Amino acid sequence: MRVLALGATELKLLWRNRSVMVMAIVFPLGLGGYMAYQGTSFGGGGWGVVVTLQIMLVLLMTVYITITTTLTARRQDLFLKRLRSGELTDFGVLAGTVGPVLALGFAQSLVLTIIAISAGAPIPNNPLLFAVGVLVGLALFAAAGMASTVFTKTPENAQITTLPVFMVAAGAATSSFLADSQTVHWISVALPGGGIAELLRTGWLGTTWDGRAVGFADQFLAAGPAVGASAVWSVIAVYAALRWFRWEPRA
Repeated sequence: MRVLALGATELKLLWRNRSVMVMAIVFPLGLGGYMAYQGTSFGGGGWGVVVTLQIMLVLLMTVYITITTTLTARRQDLFLKRLRSGELTDFGVLAGTVGPVLALGFAQSLVLTIIAISAGAPIPNNPLLFAVGVLVGLALFAAAGMASTVFTKTPENAQITTLPVFMVAAGAATSSFLADSQTVHWISVALPGGGIAELLRTGWLGTTWDGRAVGFADQFLAAGPAVGASAVWSVIAVYAALRWFRWEPRA
């Protein structure tokens, strides 16, 4: 119950912060909605690109950047330190602080999926694989957000410190389905974010990276390397967050 109470308080704080609202809510939904209604210009296969980019926007902006900014702000005003002196465990403090952002990211992913379908996109060919991509992406970028606080001194600095991961993940996601060679494609999948994009695209279209349609079971086999790469990056991010996360302001 204390974790839920903390989560409710955190959600109110996020809602009252205008800059966070724009970054975590208005921009991803606005741009994602616009992309959906431009999806027909990409052709049938283009819907996989559109939906993948929609979800990646949510993962990077709503989840990754917001978690980095929020945890840094709560650390700077000693909020995390005060919570640790109470009855909540360290896990409870983090769950109550990060949980609302993850719930918001999941809700936005669902809304954007519905918007895409209402704009003419086909339903996902493999909903289970698509859902795995969303959930693994939430876990990966939540852990990455926690890890990024290690070298983020103030909330204002988060716009700079999150830029490298943002650019690498966005670039890997884009090149994973635009690559014209197998080597470039798999390099993209091996980078943070590229594997998530591969899972989302394969789950939505039911095709391999070169457009070849495969059966339901073979889709999971084709997505195996993407799952493996995303799992490795998730483990690295979680380890970094648990190993070096700071509860008090940096000197």
